[in-house]
Amino acid sequence: MKRRLIIGLLITAAGLGLVFGRVATAQEPIQQTEITVVDNVRSRCDSLQSSLGRLHTSDALLRVNVGQTYNSISVRLMARLNSRLALNRIDSLETVEIANRFDQLRVEFAANYNDYETAMSSLVKIDCKQKPAEFYAQLLTTRDLRLRLAETVKLLNGSISDYRTAVERVKFSLGGGSNEG
Repeated sequence: MKRRLIIGLLITAAGLGLVFGRVATAQEPIQQTEITVVDNVRSRCDSLQSSLGRLHTSDALLRVNVGQTYNSISVRLMARLNSRLALNRIDSLETVEIANRFDQLRVEFAANYNDYETAMSSLVKIDCKQKPAEFYAQLLTTRDLRLRLAETVKLLNGSISDYRTAVERVKFSLGGGSNEG
């Protein structure tokens, strides 16, 4: 039962990380003159605002789900297992180091998300018909913050994978069988 919970949490974290990563790596904007960009923003304003509103709403929900998943992995999996290993005097230095790095990345994730959320909130408030240049500048800032957030998610998911590998090594060293997952 616990193994299924752990595997489920790991899969959920990886899947949610892919969602953030996929959306964040949207196509780079085409290099255009400022006049063309302003005209495009102004002409597509309603569509842009609608899309950004939906994205803003879905990101808030994703943030809650991803954050809860990362917290569960840290508290329910990593901390508990590391405590058990220490109580049983089993070398767990690698798992402790990975868990510490994971916790630092969770703090970074929260900070990066807050920066992104602030930028996105500002972006959706800008009237792109009246202030298209300001809207576009804020759009670029928001996109860069989203990319930074996606990178943090990628690092968090990498830490989860590293932790699993380290646990498999501990299991193997204890004579727990093969290195299969």
